Amino acid sequence: MKLVAVWNAREAFERLSALRKPPKLAYRLMKYERKFCAEVDTCETHRLKCVYEVSGAEPGTPVNLEPGTPEFAAFLAKFNEFLQNESDLEPVGVSMDVLIDALDAEKGNVLSENDLALLEPFFQEKTVPDLKLVV
Repeated sequence: MKLVAVWNAREAFERLSALRKPPKLAYRLMKYERKFCAEVDTCETHRLKCVYEVSGAEPGTPVNLEPGTPEFAAFLAKFNEFLQNESDLEPVGVSMDVLIDALDAEKGNVLSENDLALLEPFFQEKTVPDLKLVV
């Protein structure tokens, strides 16, 4: 999967992590989210690098790139190019069906269709047999 999938799924993973899940699934997802967050941190570091390169400002100083300006367009081009790189992140080893069944088992758990679409690349179509979760 590309880094753009990681970058775009940040908020969906935050919403997922706030939902109630069976302990075994919660633990597996917690461990995976650590790897996911490391990829997000890599993206954020590169985003800031692009901001400072385009603006010419010293790292750590406040920068305001206004949408519609040539600098903002240059930033977007550089950052989007970076986001097209492949991520080393592998799917979590849990199928979307197992995830959805576990979330449905807890009253009040809700994820939007958009959240599910953003999360889908991180979950396998079928659960790996030795990682099957009982929910």
